[in-house]
Amino acid sequence: MYDGLLLDHDGVVVTLGDQTALRRAARDALLDAGVTDPGESAVDTLTIAVSDEELAGLSRQHDLPAERLWRHRDDRVREALLAETAAGRKAPYDDTARLRELDVPMGIVSNNQTRIVESLLDHYDLRELFGTVRARAPTPESLSRKKPRPTYLEEAMTDLALENPLYVGDSESDVEAGRRAGVDTAFLRRPHNTDRSLGETPTYEVRGLDEVAALVAGSG
Repeated sequence: MYDGLLLDHDGVVVTLGDQTALRRAARDALLDAGVTDPGESAVDTLTIAVSDEELAGLSRQHDLPAERLWRHRDDRVREALLAETAAGRKAPYDDTARLRELDVPMGIVSNNQTRIVESLLDHYDLRELFGTVRARAPTPESLSRKKPRPTYLEEAMTDLALENPLYVGDSESDVEAGRRAGVDTAFLRRPHNTDRSLGETPTYEVRGLDEVAALVAGSG
């Protein structure tokens, strides 16, 4: 029996951010921080899935404090994703509506910024569905807490007093975080990851949140 449902945010509940907009945000952040001619490599590094080691390397390369560089990065990404949301280009998947049918505690576990996740949930009137949101603060220190580390997942379980939730994600890091937290995982295949191979084995592979809803409802 699953006593709750935890979900990744981007790529699971809402669509991914536009890569062109995110790259533009990374480039603008480098300019804001004082890098006069950002190269494509630096833009690539700062766009998405940044590790603490990558940020430290970029900081040394450009002789900039990591805190300064990251502050500009997270501010610019927030600006870009909220603009995408306001324009309707970053929006909930249609099957997100199935979550309203479930009668179990639910929470969000994301590597995105908390302030972005909460803004999107509020914009689309989804906040009431989730009893907790565990995600990043806009600081370099938050990078050491990202999935595949189980930190946010374990904190969400504590928030909701869950012992045996199902965790749904769209990446290998989600599956690994679930394994490390000792919970079952559902790997959700969306258009952006249809053919992705995994080095971690999830408990389930699903094609939509309707399948997830059936798993949770059927376990009660």
